Amino acid sequence: MGDGVPEQDRPYVSALGELVVESSAGGRTPLVGVGAAILLRLLFMQGQLVSCESIRDMLPRRGSSGAVYTHVGKVNAVLRRHGVEIPRSASSGYRLPKDLLRLDVLEFPGRVAALGGAPDTGEVARLLAMWRGDPLQVHHLVEDRHWNAAVRARRQLVDAVSALFRQGVEVEGWAVFADRFGHDPAVGRADALYPGRRARARRRLLIVEDDEQMCRLLETLFGDCDITTVRNLDEYHRLMAGDPPQFHGALVDRHLTPRNDDNHGFHALMDLQKRRIPRILITAYFLSGDVEQNYRHLTERFGLSGICTKADRTDGTFDSLHVREAVDRMLGPG
Repeated sequence: MGDGVPEQDRPYVSALGELVVESSAGGRTPLVGVGAAILLRLLFMQGQLVSCESIRDMLPRRGSSGAVYTHVGKVNAVLRRHGVEIPRSASSGYRLPKDLLRLDVLEFPGRVAALGGAPDTGEVARLLAMWRGDPLQVHHLVEDRHWNAAVRARRQLVDAVSALFRQGVEVEGWAVFADRFGHDPAVGRADALYPGRRARARRRLLIVEDDEQMCRLLETLFGDCDITTVRNLDEYHRLMAGDPPQFHGALVDRHLTPRNDDNHGFHALMDLQKRRIPRILITAYFLSGDVEQNYRHLTERFGLSGICTKADRTDGTFDSLHVREAVDRMLGPG
């Protein structure tokens, strides 16, 4: 498949959210993690060579040449279901002909530009629906610059929605879009113009905590949020490797095993930082030594919104008010 294949018949890659490859021949096939990042790198290069070395840089602990071959092979296994394949270049890399696949990220700006001065509400709704998640969070192995044109076009789309709202016209799908990108000031300003009344979606909070009693306490404390709880690092990775909700924030325990010396919460915090999901560290105690210095070091290292202890330092009881206030600041108005 390539030269001579009508554009509408080429397999379509949706990456404004979790990556999905779809075609009439192969249905819909998701691709996550390194595989999604490799395919996106090839697509963004639009026919130019992607070296094996640059792919190695995307792998955990940089990987080996054999690991590059293995990961590209897994991507090819997905693409073959849709009648295409990544050819190996003689120059120690890979090149994906730019007429082989379509990509929503590259098509979105042109579709927004075509709206003109009197946008069709149906097309506006279809464009809003293309954003199934924040790619800056979902595809954290891909350089931010590759999303710039689509993000600029998204702002132009929001301006078009604002103009419709000023005319008293409602747009299908706006509520879902606005709740997904409520952190964007432009979306907030447009939402204030919404001509009808709508219920705002509940905030989505991820809790990473191994202690069952503490989990129940936190789930009760944040009963006004949609809660997802995972109990250890393996559960966390399984959740985030699939199609997780677009979390507004996370509350992460430092230790996730009964030994209380594993620091597995740090691994979750590093991953959440890459995904740009706001996060708070919770711990049973403050580290020994200079408390303020340790607090500042951990806050900077993981980009934390805050650090909370499980017990009040004065009487040993759970300081639910402090935790509630910290999470409310992190999540913002709901």
